[in-house]
Amino acid sequence: MLIFLRYLIGLCLRGQDPHSPQTRLRCGTIAGGLGILLNLLLSCGKLLAGFLTGSVAMMADGVNNLSDAAASVVTLVGFRLAGQEADAEHPFGHGRIEYVSGLIVSLAILLMGIEVARSSLDSLFHGAQVQSSPLAVAILCAAILVKLWMFWFNRTLGRTIGSAAIEATAADSLSDTA
Repeated sequence: MLIFLRYLIGLCLRGQDPHSPQTRLRCGTIAGGLGILLNLLLSCGKLLAGFLTGSVAMMADGVNNLSDAAASVVTLVGFRLAGQEADAEHPFGHGRIEYVSGLIVSLAILLMGIEVARSSLDSLFHGAQVQSSPLAVAILCAAILVKLWMFWFNRTLGRTIGSAAIEATAADSLSDTA
């Protein structure tokens, strides 16, 4: 996993200046695309496990992964827009859009936290029967490993190119492991 992380970081940077617009766009595209793919896979697995076990918490976590995929779309679009050339209305370029996308990701994390807390309290007070299964445990263990890997990848990449949006995604991945 560490080798794959280093490979992807190298693929993003390609030995070029990590602060150049082309490199930042490539890094944002790879990070966003990977976030969409992995979060969609995790969502499908958790929703399946939630339906099999009757766990509202696991289904809520699957929906959370869908929102994480949406946040990755926001990151991807933010990097695309931030990479646009300067024009008459934006003589210094569009780079600040990346900060706006980081803010949107942070707000999405906050809203999902509130929603998960609400559904958890509802389940606690109205008691739902939950059944364990080896498949559900395996899916949760795999999800933790994938989210930890996503945290390391996004944190390393975000710090390397100085991206608040990618670092916000890293923080979200780490919080999803708890």
